Amino acid sequence: MGAVVLDVGMSIDGFWAVEYGNSIFPVDEMHDAGLIAPLVLRTGAVVMSRRSFEMAEDPDWFARNYEYQVPIFVISAAAPAKNPAENGCISFHFLPDFMTALAAARKACGERDVMIIGEASAAQAAMASGEVDEIYLRLIPRIVKNGIPLFDGSANNRIYRRTSVTITPEATHLHLTAH
Repeated sequence: MGAVVLDVGMSIDGFWAVEYGNSIFPVDEMHDAGLIAPLVLRTGAVVMSRRSFEMAEDPDWFARNYEYQVPIFVISAAAPAKNPAENGCISFHFLPDFMTALAAARKACGERDVMIIGEASAAQAAMASGEVDEIYLRLIPRIVKNGIPLFDGSANNRIYRRTSVTITPEATHLHLTAH
């Protein structure tokens, strides 16, 4: 079975988004630096928060553009009125809570990894579950002051060790592995 991997971004004062909800995750820079491609290759399924799913103005965007062309399990009390486009690689499943979504993603991905992507609620649920084997923490050198905190104190006591550090102009990318 593959690893459960959490990929998140956070300001140096602990926020994943500014107060009006826009993520500070440095996606474009990560593409330019070649940091996303290795993750895509090892990922067999994605667990995503509903908020992250809704960040795409058109849900059909995922089938044409999203780097993770794998089954996506969206944590959501209900599916959207219109199911997003699927293409034979990417499929969407809307499940009521993190643990249900994680179990379905593990079943779908075989030996590959489950990537957890999303905003604070997904990260908090993942960390509280104790199931996260690796964390890619994108530390953005910015003070947000008033936003949405990434972690809420519900994480379990699992210990992580720094495996690698990559520095780009917009972030310090820490790779942490459970000990």
